[in-house]
Amino acid sequence: MAARNKGIQLMINKIEKAPDIPSMVVSQIIELISSGVLKPGDRLPSELEMTRRFGISRISLREAMKLLEAKGYIESQGRKGKYVKSVVDDAIKTPIEGLIQIDHKKIWELLEVRRIIDAEAAALAALRANEEQRRKLNSFRTQIELMGVENLIQKREGGKFYAQFYNHLYEATNNTIFAHILNAISTILRGVLPYSREKLSKVKNTSKDIYEHHIKILDAINSHKPDLAREAVVEHIDYLERTLKKILK
Repeated sequence: MAARNKGIQLMINKIEKAPDIPSMVVSQIIELISSGVLKPGDRLPSELEMTRRFGISRISLREAMKLLEAKGYIESQGRKGKYVKSVVDDAIKTPIEGLIQIDHKKIWELLEVRRIIDAEAAALAALRANEEQRRKLNSFRTQIELMGVENLIQKREGGKFYAQFYNHLYEATNNTIFAHILNAISTILRGVLPYSREKLSKVKNTSKDIYEHHIKILDAINSHKPDLAREAVVEHIDYLERTLKKILK
């Protein structure tokens, strides 16, 4: 998921004198994550900003960050800062990625999962997406047209836009638990994209076909038609499976 810095918008309460300040900071951050205010991939405010807003020392804040990392809620990316993790990343991402690396036929199982989960995500997005979330989803159309529709599969950048579309789709469900689960699926998807893209690039018109599938998904979401959004995603996944099986038979 693309990193976002939502520090300015966070409702952080100053902490008065207490026997265990780090635990109180941890509780506030976990509440922001569980309520969906902070989502997987969001960057936490800077250390200086958080100490000011919590009204605590750097020592107390650093202890709180260590506790959050130990519990698996955040991860440090060096100078880039600290980011919210998907709470299911460690539970499913690593073993599934390993399976696909060992046996590429597992891609059929991934598509089977996507057929269920992505379709429902699209239906929920059609019902719940707000204006900003629809704007992010519709940016896919502009990005691909600027890059050239024919390059959607051929270029690595096209794969990035494809994965980004599903990140935005999952966010648009406005379901916090769903968003965490789907964020992990998206990470796995990015892991197998190079393999899939290399195979699909050998088939004529795949970029155009996949682009048109996503325009259908977007049109259904923009029109608030969950059934059509669900059907459009299933059509796309069926196409991927059918096309890849022809190549890999």
